[in-house]
Amino acid sequence: MTARDLANYFLSLDPDRQYFNQNLIVRNGSTFYEGNARLNKYMHLAQNIYIAMTGNLLIDSPFYAYSNGAVIPNIQRDYRVLLNSRNEYTNISDEQKVLLKKLFEALKNADIDEIIEIDHEDKAWIDKHNGTTMAEQKMDSLRYKEIYEEQYADMIKVLNRMRIA
Repeated sequence: MTARDLANYFLSLDPDRQYFNQNLIVRNGSTFYEGNARLNKYMHLAQNIYIAMTGNLLIDSPFYAYSNGAVIPNIQRDYRVLLNSRNEYTNISDEQKVLLKKLFEALKNADIDEIIEIDHEDKAWIDKHNGTTMAEQKMDSLRYKEIYEEQYADMIKVLNRMRIA
C-alpha cells in the first residue's frame, strides 16, 4: 500500500480530529502539529510491527530519522491537506485494517511524548537520527526484522488479543 493510503486510513479512524489535530507543540527545538507527529509515529510503528509479524514492508515509502522520530516527508508536508481530504484509501486488506485499527485503539490515549519515546526506541531511528542529509537520515527498517520481532513481541501479543468493533 502507499503511504498516503496508510495515512488516510489512520485519519479515517479519527473523523473528529481529536488525535490527529492541529495543535502546535514544541519538542527537541522543533515546532510542529501534534497530530502530524502522531500520524507519522503511528505509521512508523505500523510498519515496524508489520515487519515483525510478516517479514514484509507494509508501505513502500521510506521513513527518515528526524529529531522527533521517524517521518515520511511527503506525509509530514501534506498533513493539512490530508486532514481536509476525504481520507480515501485503497489496497488495504481487511486483515491489515484490523491490525491498524487495533494499533490506533492501543495508542490513542498515549500522549505525544510517550509516542515519540516509543519511536526513539527503534534501532533504525537510533542509527540514523544524527544524519545531516536526507540520504544519511533514510531508514532501512527491513534490516532490523529480527530486532523488531523481539522488540514488538509483547505489543503483537496485545494486539492479537484485542477485540474491536
